[in-house]
Amino acid sequence: MNGFKTVKIVAFVILMILFVWLTVNYYSWDLFLEGTTNLIRTPMLLLLMFLGYLSAFFLRALGWQMYLTKNINFRHYLYGLFYSLLINHLLPVKAGDLMRIGYLSSIKSEIGKPQIVESVIVMRMFDLIVLGAAAIGFGSFIGISLAQHDFYLFITTIFAGLLILYLSRKKVPFLDRLSKNLLSILLSARSVGILLIISLSWILEAAVVYGTLISFSESADVWESIWVNSITIAGQVFHFTPGGAGTYEATMSSALIAVGITPAVALQTAIISHLFKFVFSFLTGAFTVVRAPISFRELWLSLKQKKEVNQT
Repeated sequence: MNGFKTVKIVAFVILMILFVWLTVNYYSWDLFLEGTTNLIRTPMLLLLMFLGYLSAFFLRALGWQMYLTKNINFRHYLYGLFYSLLINHLLPVKAGDLMRIGYLSSIKSEIGKPQIVESVIVMRMFDLIVLGAAAIGFGSFIGISLAQHDFYLFITTIFAGLLILYLSRKKVPFLDRLSKNLLSILLSARSVGILLIISLSWILEAAVVYGTLISFSESADVWESIWVNSITIAGQVFHFTPGGAGTYEATMSSALIAVGITPAVALQTAIISHLFKFVFSFLTGAFTVVRAPISFRELWLSLKQKKEVNQT
């Protein structure tokens, strides 16, 4: 685990250095203002971005419900995701998954916390599989030369992760339970359906990138937008700032430059699209706090008991 943390920190530092370099050399207030103003003056474009991003969360909530149980109302899965999004944009660490677990655990149902924890882990695995496949598949389709070679690295990483999970299962009882079910989970017909839903959700999220590029009068390509979004979200594994500020911009700018967008427009696109997601997270977060208030003290106590549950 320490080795992985070291890799994350090194990657984070590299991305932040890249972000600072891009900002010093290519940040333009005038260009930023132009893109933002064009979005505000084009409400239909803003609506497209909002509906695309919102629909992505509806689909992820549906996939989560399909995996866990239909006995919990759909809205609670959606609220859990909105709480997760809010926390990830407020804290310098990705604590959103803990929020998902805590919120759904607070709902009175017959579902135990170990099952909820398992569902969140598996859904994250589905996300990574879809993002990796999208980065490789769409990268190859649009002509990103490295994408084809990365296919083998992607497959190797998946199998290495599964192997590590299997080898370490005896040390952590929860992992032992998860590893026994993992293969059957991944090969089930239900998982195929969930993977398709998750895939569509990430495609819809690319509407944010697509719409922002249009605001700069760029001849935006849907497939390139999907690829850029996949690369950007995958890069958030290395974030240590609220919402991944800095790493998001560095990763997206690099991906946009790779598909032919000028560095200045690429950086402003990354900044504006990230700003859009921050605003979205605060709006949906505020809505969720009003509609489904939760005691953060009780949530904290619930999360403290998580280790005890996993060790039983």
